[in-house]
Parts: sequence; structure tokens; C-alpha cells
Amino acid sequence: MSWTYLPVLNKLIQIIVTILIGFGTEAFGIIPAALFVPQAVQLVFKILLPSLIVKGVGIGIDFYAQRNIWAFIVAFLILRAIALIIAFCVVLCKNWNAKKPVNGLGDVAVLWLSFTWISTVIMGVPICSAVFGNPNIGLVYGLMAGMSSFIFQLPLQLIFFEYHVIEQRWTREILYAVQPVPVAPAPMKDSTVVTVEAADTSDHSAAHSNEVPPVDRRWWSIVNFRYMSQTALWFEIFKRLYTNPILIALFVGFVLSLSTAGKYLRCPSDTCIVGLQWVGDTLGWLGDCVSPLSLLAMGSWMHRQHYFSSSESERISILKLCFFMICKLIVIPLLMVGLAKLMRLNDEAGRAAILIASLPISMASFSLGHQYNIGEKDLSANVTAGTVLMLPTIIVWNLVLDAVSLYPL
Repeated sequence: MSWTYLPVLNKLIQIIVTILIGFGTEAFGIIPAALFVPQAVQLVFKILLPSLIVKGVGIGIDFYAQRNIWAFIVAFLILRAIALIIAFCVVLCKNWNAKKPVNGLGDVAVLWLSFTWISTVIMGVPICSAVFGNPNIGLVYGLMAGMSSFIFQLPLQLIFFEYHVIEQRWTREILYAVQPVPVAPAPMKDSTVVTVEAADTSDHSAAHSNEVPPVDRRWWSIVNFRYMSQTALWFEIFKRLYTNPILIALFVGFVLSLSTAGKYLRCPSDTCIVGLQWVGDTLGWLGDCVSPLSLLAMGSWMHRQHYFSSSESERISILKLCFFMICKLIVIPLLMVGLAKLMRLNDEAGRAAILIASLPISMASFSLGHQYNIGEKDLSANVTAGTVLMLPTIIVWNLVLDAVSLYPL
């Protein structure tokens, strides 16, 4: 009799090997990351992932019959809210130690990404599929876990990052006492991952006022509400949200599922319209490309990072990285254990939630930091370290859950 988690181990090795192949394509000059990564990610986040979402949410899920799905989504929403509170507390502690507001909303956003911008689809779907032995189950849980990031975390992240851009601009005006100078995002580097359009911080991003904001803020003053009143800040955020392909796909998926129109595209089934089977098949075919292409791009991107750079500005301290890994791989899953109990998830949903919560953060987190020019080295190190530790983390969490008879398979 084979080991219970041999299929999971095989899937984890498959993921790691795919990442290594991507790493090799850049290392040996087969496809330069500067060419491959941006184009691959544009394809994934504008066509392939939206196709997967419409297929999974609109056709694959019946929100009326699968009521436990709502509790699963709420569990992840609460987890992200708790992580946001923790991020605020960490920033406040840093400011209290410095006796001044040295960290702001941009730093809160980076910490929040480090805790809960989980790779729910790219890694979550194949791993849950292997754990439960059913690709459809893996797709449902991966997409539902990711849904909370797009309807809750993404909008707030954009507010925090856009505020950071405006705050930096005002700081420059105060320091140099000149007319506003646009603070554009850092030039796109070789390693580019795009999930949200890069911030347009041209002169329409923040309205200029002749008033000079006070610089003697208290240590607990993370937010200067004068910046929040900038009309362009909200315009930019709204524009990025309503033009985001992922959110559009989620909306279409919800409409198909809640209107019950999706059941006519669910084939094979009693309600399937055979002449329309090509719709679901095409969406599924494109969606199947999401994980392999994304993992190849991740490997290529990893080769371009400066993990062992001699430059202090490009390195993250070991102690800091250990803090992030303990939070992401141990604390966050433990919080999910409590939330799964709180939401009364069944055995299958409970285990899926805990395993997904233990996954590393997505490469897309680095993209947001890169585009807004904050926290790049931290996010880059977190993505890589979490990915390296993914195999033992998933196996250990499965064994621990079995040992305490919690959410058995």
C-alpha cells in the first residue's frame, strides 16, 4: 500500500521542477526573463486566469447548492482582516520605537502582502487537487480562497499604495520647496509581474495645494487624512478596479452562477446544452495553462533577483526573513485552524483552507511593490523562501492534521 501523501509529494515535486525549468531558461539564456516574464504574465492575468475564473466560478460552482462555500470565503476574508490588523500593529510598534512616523500605509501594505497575498490559484489549485484526488475540488477551493483577495485585499492595497505615492510627492515638495514634480513608478525592471496596471503617478495623480502639510506628526499618526482627500487618488483606484480583468471575470462568473445560466454550460450534466459544450471546454483548456506558464515565469524571474547581493540595499536580513516565514508558514495557518472551527467548515473544506493558508505568497506581491517602488527586497525574498519551503510545509501540515485527528481526509 502506497503512502497516503505520495500524490501530494509528486505534485509538489512537479511544481518545483517546473520552476527550476523556468530558472534554467533564464540561466542558460534560452529565453531572457526581460522578454519572457512580462509577456507570460500579461497572457496569464489578462486571458488565461480570467478564463479559469469564469469556468470555475460561473460554470463549476453552484452557490445555491454548495452553501459551505460561503463559509469558506468568509474564513479567508476574516484571515485577511486579522493579517491587516497585525500589519498595522507592527508598523505602529516600529514608529513607537523611533518616536516618529517613519513607516506609513505603504509599509502596512507590504506587510499585508507578505502575510496573506497567497498563491491560491497557481499553487493552491494543483496542490488541493492532489490532496483530494479531484481536480474540480482543487479548482473550487483555490478560486474561492483567491476571491477574498480580489474583492477585499486588492482594493485596500491600491488605496494604501496610491496614498504612499501621494505622500512621497508631498514630502519631495516640502524638502525641495519646488512646484510639484511627478513621482513616476520605478522603471520596469527585467523581473516584471503585472496583476494590476502600474500606478500612473503623473501630475494628475494628486492634486496640488499651496498648503504645506505638517511634518511634526506623532508616532501613531500613520495616515494624514489631508492626502486621503485627493480626488485623483480615488479616481486612479476606481479605474484600476473596473478595468482589472480578474475582477471582470469574477463578476461574469457570479452572474453566470447566481443566475443559474452556468448550469447549461456545465457538461456533462443533465442540464448541459450539448451545442454549447465548447464554451466550457475552451475556458477550461485555457485555464489549464495558468499554473505551468506562471511557474515557468516565476523560475525565470527568480534567477534575476539579488538574493546574495553585496549591496545592503538589495538584501533582507536573515532575522527579518525568519520572522516573515514563521508568520506565513506557521502563524497564518494556525489562525485559519481557529477560523475553520469558527465557521464550522466540514473536514474537506477545513483541510483545504489550512493548506492554502500555508502556501507561499504569490509572485504578484513583488509586482505591486515593484510598481510602487516599496518593499521590493522583502517581497522578493518572501516569495522565494516560501516557495523553497513549500514542499516540507505542505507535507508537515498534512501530517500534523492527521496526528491530531483534525479535518481527516
